[in-house]
Order: sequence, then C-alpha cells, then structure tokens
Amino acid sequence: MKKEQWYRASVWAIIIDADNNFLLVKLSWEKDDKYDFVKWWMYELEDYEETLKREIFEELWENFKYEVIKKSSWFFFYDWEKELQERKWFRWQLRQNFWVKYISGNIILPLEELSDYKWVTKENIIEELRKSNFPESEIIKFKEDCKEKINIIL
Repeated sequence: MKKEQWYRASVWAIIIDADNNFLLVKLSWEKDDKYDFVKWWMYELEDYEETLKREIFEELWENFKYEVIKKSSWFFFYDWEKELQERKWFRWQLRQNFWVKYISGNIILPLEELSDYKWVTKENIIEELRKSNFPESEIIKFKEDCKEKINIIL
C-alpha cells in the first residue's frame, strides 16, 4: 500500500545588493547553465524566518550579513507530475519568497549543494531567468513583485 504524500514547504531568498543586483546560485548537479534564487525546504516545526536564517548560514556561510526586507507577494506552487510524485516523498511543493538585502561578507558555497553563484544586474535579470527556464507566467509575477515590494521596475 502506497503511503499518502504531503506537500513540502520551502523558502526562496531573492537577494539583492545595494546596487539592485540579484544573487543567483547554481545547483551542483545542474549540468546546464541554469541558475536560480537561493532556496530551501523547511524542516518540520520551522517557520519561514528560521528557515531563511538556517539556510543562508549553511549555503552562503556564517559571515554573509543580510537583512530580510519583506515577505514577497509572489510565491510558487508546484504540483509535480505523477512520475516525480512517485519518486519523491511529497506530492507538491509551496515556495514562499522573501526579499533579502545583502549587507556584507564573503560567499563560500557548500560545493556538495551549490557549484557557482553570480550577481546579475536588474537590466539582465529577466533574460537570465528565461535562460534558466523560468515560466513566463512566473517572470511576470516576479516583475510585478519587484515593482510593488521594493520599487524596482524591470
């Protein structure tokens, strides 16, 4: 008998610097030139802020100084294809996004999880998201959120 699958909650950190450049990271197992925002799934009994704090520490290192600016109104909902549902322990995933301001510190990646990072200008972020196969519908939501939450027009 197959066990019931639940959803997985996760968090995205849309990290920007003082010049409104966006931090994107590449997963170690990603073979293509695809980048994403910093993201993690939540542990049981963890809230969003605890997840952000834990994962920024684990993935960008302890001297990465930042400030959580705002909770985003843009979020992702993934309803996995049947084949993926059977391979995973969860059926679907909800990802809440947060705007995070980089203050200072070096980025030291855990190479078992992340192989590269780059800062992308606001002029190039949409092109980079398309190159990384973001759905056009999500790019539209991202642009709206940029304007609404942090007053950046893309």
